[in-house]
Amino acid sequence: FEDFISTLWKIWNNKNNVIFRGKDEDVGVIWDRACKLNDDLWIHNFSFQPILPQVPRSCKWEKPSEGVTKVNVDASVNALGIIARDSDGFVLSSKAIFINRVVNSEWAELDALIKGFWLAHSLNSDKVIFETDYASIVNRFRKHKEDIMILGHRIKEACKMLDSLSKADVNLVDRGCNKSAYSLCTWSLSDCCNLSFEMDYPSDIHNIVISDAI
Repeated sequence: FEDFISTLWKIWNNKNNVIFRGKDEDVGVIWDRACKLNDDLWIHNFSFQPILPQVPRSCKWEKPSEGVTKVNVDASVNALGIIARDSDGFVLSSKAIFINRVVNSEWAELDALIKGFWLAHSLNSDKVIFETDYASIVNRFRKHKEDIMILGHRIKEACKMLDSLSKADVNLVDRGCNKSAYSLCTWSLSDCCNLSFEMDYPSDIHNIVISDAI
C-alpha cells in the first residue's frame, strides 16, 4: 500500500514537472524514486519517536452520580443489548433482545436507545444518562430539530419520551465503557433468544458487571 501511495505521489509530481517545467521523466526513474521515498519514510518511522506518541488508554464504565440511573445500549444488525445501573453499579434491569431479521445498523442502534428509554420509564427513573458507542445516533439526537429524514422524525418522536424526566442526556462513549451492553448484544446474537433479568444473568456478563462496579 505504501508503494502504491508513493508511486501515485511521484506520478503527480512528474505531471507538475511536465506542465510547469516542460520536464518529463522515464517511468523507471519515477518507480525508483517512489521506492526510495517509501524506504526513507519506513526508516524514519522506525528511527524516530512520533511527535504525538500514542499512549494506550484504559477506558471503563463510570458510575453515575447519586440518584442518577445510567442506561447503556448497544446493537448489531440482529440483536440489542440494554442495561440499567445505579450509582453503586448495581444492575436495576437489563435486556438481551434477538431480532429475527436483518436491520440497518443505525436503525438498530436507535431501537436499542428507544428500548433504553422505555426501560428507564419502567424503573420510574427521574434522572437518566443514556450511553452508546454509536457516534451517528448521538449526533442525530443532538441535531434532531434540523433532521428532516425518516430516521430524524423517529428520533424527534423518541425525544418526547424524555420530556417527563428532570435530567436526560444521550452521550457517546468508547466501546470499552460499553462492554456490558455489548456482551448482552453478543450473547443474544449467539443464542438467538431474548432475555430480561435483574440479578440472574450469565456468568460472563456477571464478570463484566462486577469489573465495572469495582
